Amino acid sequence: MANLGKAEQAYSYVIRKLQSNPNFGKTLFYKVLYFSDFDFYELFKKSITGSDYRKIDNGPAPCKFDRTISSLKAKGYVTEKRVQRHGVTQIRYFVVPDVSFGGLSEDERKMIDKNIERLSGMNAKQVSAYSHQDMPYKATKERAIIDYDLVFYRNPVFSVAQA
Repeated sequence: MANLGKAEQAYSYVIRKLQSNPNFGKTLFYKVLYFSDFDFYELFKKSITGSDYRKIDNGPAPCKFDRTISSLKAKGYVTEKRVQRHGVTQIRYFVVPDVSFGGLSEDERKMIDKNIERLSGMNAKQVSAYSHQDMPYKATKERAIIDYDLVFYRNPVFSVAQA
């Protein structure tokens, strides 16, 4: 098995956890990654994936998403399928069974799990609207990179440090 980087392991972990969830398309994927990275940063002053996020219309998006997914597909760990759901084409991801997550710490896995639990019941429209309320997204200009340090100005509803 090829050695997967931290971001690739985090992506694979999210896919493994959500691949059977009917809401799991690209939008939910983006938001689970965003909230996991920014929540982890709020507590530990570092992100899980090391990714920057850009403010786009549908909410925060990881800048290296396509590159990371392409790498996982090229290594044979992830497949991608387009499916129709409620009249919309949804991009779905699936991970092979033997992917290792050994590079993720227990705290990192717990943070991802927490965000999966919190967000996985939302559809793309709902999770996008939810992410628009988070201070780092709100305080960033359109198409700009979102500053991780903005988590320290979060509303208590979003703050994990106050939980």
